[in-house]
This record gives sequence, structure tokens and C-alpha cells, in this order.
Amino acid sequence: MASSAKFAVPFRITLKTSFLLNGALLIMYLGAFYWLWVFELNALIKLILLTALIVGFIYHARQYLFKTSKRAVKSMIWQEQDQWRLETATGDTINARLMGSSFVNPWLIVLNFKPEQGGRMLPAVVMPDSVDSTTFRRLSVKLRMLGGEVVSDGV
Repeated sequence: MASSAKFAVPFRITLKTSFLLNGALLIMYLGAFYWLWVFELNALIKLILLTALIVGFIYHARQYLFKTSKRAVKSMIWQEQDQWRLETATGDTINARLMGSSFVNPWLIVLNFKPEQGGRMLPAVVMPDSVDSTTFRRLSVKLRMLGGEVVSDGV
């Protein structure tokens, strides 16, 4: 089956700040802080858990809210079926392959990339308000069309 020429051209996705993702992270961490406060635990355990929550919040805020982490993906170019070029917050360009652990939903797309040079997985969260509606719809359709052809995790 031949693809149309429109789907064969490189597809650029530039991520903006997502208020939906920011709200979800804020609610999640505020809820965790609340429950940590409510539970009667040993003070040392509470301090350890509070430290873990603060570190997690700082990591996720830098990665997804402010996009200042060196691993934060700011834009992506889908060149071919599983060939991607990612631009990070530091300005680095990384060639990567889309992993099978990526997730597509009508309200959320999570893309997991494996850099071709090796290294840890790079996640990119695409919310409906982080790109324009046409880009979100096209990305969702193209990923669903790709379906089972996504490269395996190499395990």
C-alpha cells in the first residue's frame, strides 16, 4: 500500500508550554504533599519522603514545565517511518528512533525515543494545548497508522 506524498514529507512538531500538563503535575504533587502531611508517619520517614517529592517535583518541573533540563525535548522532526531528529533545550540535535513503549491517546501522546548514539531514553509529552490542533491530530493519525510497525525496544 502506497502512502500519500503528504505523509512522506518531514513533519515538524514544536512544543509549547502546556497548561494541561502543568495543571496535572501541580495537582499530582500537591496531592502527594497533602497525603504525606495527613498520614501519621515517623518524622524521619516523612522527611525522606518529602525530600523525594521535592526532588521529583524539581526534576519534572525542569523537564516538562520550564523545559530547561538538558534532556527536555523542545522540537521534533519526523523524517521517515521511525527516524526522528530531536532538538533539546540546550540546542543539541539528536537522531533517534521511536520506541514501541510510546503511547497515543486522544488527550495525550507520550513519545519515547532511543538516541542512535546510545544513552538513556528521551521522553516527549505532547498535549493538545502544547501544539496546534491540526498538528496534534496529524501526529495522532500518523502514529496510529504506523501502529505495529514501530521499532521494538531492542530487548
